[in-house]
Amino acid sequence: MPFLKRLLKNEYGGVAIYTVFIAALAMGGGALAVDFGRVGVLRTQMQDRADAGAYAGATQLDGRAGAQTRATSLAVDAASQSSGIPGDGATLGVATVNFYSTLTPDPVAAVDDSDSQFIEVIMTPKEVDFFLQPLAAILSPSVGANSLSITTRAVAEPSAYICNTPPLMMCDPGEADATQSLSLSANVGRQIILKEPQAGNNPAVPGNFGLLALPDGSSGASDIGDALAAVEPDDCYSLDVTTAPGSKTNQVKDGINARFDSDSPTQAANVINYPQDLAVAADDSLIMGDGDWGAADYWTDNHGGALPSGVVTRYQAYLYEQGLEYAVNGSLTLYPLPATLPVDYTTVTPMAAELVEAETPDDDSDGDGIADGDDPDYDGVPTSVASNGAARRVVKVAVVQCLAEGVNGAGTFPTDGNFVEVFLTQEVPDPPDAAIYGEMTKPLTPTNDPDFHANVRLVE
Repeated sequence: MPFLKRLLKNEYGGVAIYTVFIAALAMGGGALAVDFGRVGVLRTQMQDRADAGAYAGATQLDGRAGAQTRATSLAVDAASQSSGIPGDGATLGVATVNFYSTLTPDPVAAVDDSDSQFIEVIMTPKEVDFFLQPLAAILSPSVGANSLSITTRAVAEPSAYICNTPPLMMCDPGEADATQSLSLSANVGRQIILKEPQAGNNPAVPGNFGLLALPDGSSGASDIGDALAAVEPDDCYSLDVTTAPGSKTNQVKDGINARFDSDSPTQAANVINYPQDLAVAADDSLIMGDGDWGAADYWTDNHGGALPSGVVTRYQAYLYEQGLEYAVNGSLTLYPLPATLPVDYTTVTPMAAELVEAETPDDDSDGDGIADGDDPDYDGVPTSVASNGAARRVVKVAVVQCLAEGVNGAGTFPTDGNFVEVFLTQEVPDPPDAAIYGEMTKPLTPTNDPDFHANVRLVE
């Protein structure tokens, strides 16, 4: 009995017990801090990778065919990132890419490329193995037997815009005839007409005069005329454009013809008028020709000899006459030459510049009051060249689905990213035939036009 009392009262070694207990807690806390620190680092790494994928993919959501495929490819391959934290040591990969037409009030899955407004990137889950699982399990009910599964997601949307663009639009003739869609490279070289709509069954509708309000909302004749005459328009348009009512015929004529007029200080480097497509010349109700403009006859009449190899379209003749080097694949043209020439393209190198020049510059062969030397029907030599040279006769045009969108007068309508590059084939004639005649050189996309930009923002 006395021994037991002494044992119970013995305090030697009590500090050691507390020390061991506190040390165990400290070690456990340290291990726990390391575990959750690793979780935080991995979560950040995976979120960064999801954000990068969403950013990259959203740049491709332009409403065009193949948008989802291109966006998915970029989202999956946007970045190569790995982490040493997961037990498998694999790279951080994308599990799922989803597309939505709207997010509010509830997400709605996109039907196809045209209504894909948002991209969601979901990462492949990764496991974090814990050093001190029992304590972690007490503090976090999400912890499994030995690890925690982590995934992240990001949602982004584009806000695309295209710059250096005059206030021009046209209804897509592809609405009435799918083979005439301006998104098809097969239609490069065909003549297209931007003008007040003709009577009859065509994609143009009442109230559409082929003009846009400026991005700041102004749509006065003077403002639009100045923008059309600008050497390099300052304006940038989003994928939604606002049409401008009224024909503004004289301002349109003066604005476009600043590229051809001998009194203008900003002429193109070659001001010759090229023939219209034969079908267009025969039927002024057409909005698109067939690309047959009598190239061989034009060359023989103006230069003598056979049509050079590499001259199929009017745009190619325009470049060749200036002695500029370019590349061709049939009607398709690359100018300026890229650093690496794509497969199937051939470089065309003219011997020298050979602009069409009037044989009798002081005569007035057609009696229009303009001497041949100043008349683009007879002479292509400019008196003063604009700073952008050959590009002076190339314009970007918004393409709108007028029938589907019910375009009629002023209103804001989607382009779904459809713009087309047009070479102006001739000066605008006097009213009543005050049409803008052009030749399609290529459909524009964010990948082939440096003036096509896509602002992207994360929304989730």
